Parts: sequence; structure tokens; C-alpha cells
Amino acid sequence: MLLTEAEWSICRDPEPMLHAICFSKLQREARVFAITCVRRAWQLLPDGCRHAVDISEMFANGHVDVTRLTTAFSIAEEEARTICNNGRSPDARAYAASAAVDASSVWERTPANVLSSTSCAASAIACAAAEKDESNYDRIFEDARVVEIAAQAEILRTIVSLREFSQSRTKRCTGVAEQLVLKWKVDWRQPG
Repeated sequence: MLLTEAEWSICRDPEPMLHAICFSKLQREARVFAITCVRRAWQLLPDGCRHAVDISEMFANGHVDVTRLTTAFSIAEEEARTICNNGRSPDARAYAASAAVDASSVWERTPANVLSSTSCAASAIACAAAEKDESNYDRIFEDARVVEIAAQAEILRTIVSLREFSQSRTKRCTGVAEQLVLKWKVDWRQPG
């Protein structure tokens, strides 16, 4: 989906914004965005998930290697599995743990996995608000989620400036298939 600069500037939902940027050029920013959204649900996270989010941020900034990220991710994943295996509908803590796991995964950032993390973070915050008044749960959940998603759009605008957004749209974005072809050509020319 293409957004104009004007649409980017006022969008209140990170989903179309994420689909409009070139992820191959903004991997660090995409990871930092997911991490920042998860940090907004920090009080709901168990220690292992918090640690994984911290390590993911260090990874985004080049301060730790993928081995350390993988280890932290595994611990967070186990914690999230424990929280989510109660057979009930997800509660605020389960959504938050799931968001932390997605944000700290070792995989390359894509719109899908960033949205998985940020959507769970928004649901965690909305769930926490709604759990305070079970009689109005659905209304409070939806209202809080809309507010949180709008806040996430603002966070994304802060992390990916209008200039970076414009450049990621207008510059050629090399796709995965094209990267593989380029790698193959380089590897093909190398002595085997």
C-alpha cells in the first residue's frame, strides 16, 4: 500500500504505515518500533520477557550478537508459553508476553511480524484497562485499543522520520529474490 507524505503524517494506524515502508532499508527502525510498543506494556511482562526485549534492543543497536538474542528469545518464549497455556482467553499478561516474544525474535523484520508484536502490545494495554471494569469490558477494550494504536502510529512517525519514509518509498527497494540472485552471481564468480 502506498501512502503519500500527507497520509503518512496524519495516519492513526501503524498497519498501512508499515506496509508503505521498505523494510530491507529500515530493519533497525522496525525492530526498535516493535520494542518501543512492547515497552508501553512493561508492567505486564515477566522478567524473562523483559530481558528478551532489552537484548533485542541491544541487538538492534549492534551491541549483542544473534546468539545472545536467540538465548533470550528462547527464555521469553517459554515464559509466554507458560502464561498462555491456561486454556482461557488471553489476558493482559498473555498478550504482553506474546508481544515481547514477537519483538525479540531473531527473524528479519517484516510488516507481519512487527504488526504481530505491536497488535499484541495494544491488546495487552487495552485488556489491562478493560479488566478493571468487567461490566464494560468490550467497550473499554475497544476504546483503549484505538487510543493505543494511534499512539503507536505516532511512535512510528518519530522513529521513521518523514525524510526516511520518503526515501524508503522512492529509492529502489531490493527484494529478497533479487538479493538472492545478486548473492548467487557473486558466489558463482567466486572460486569453489
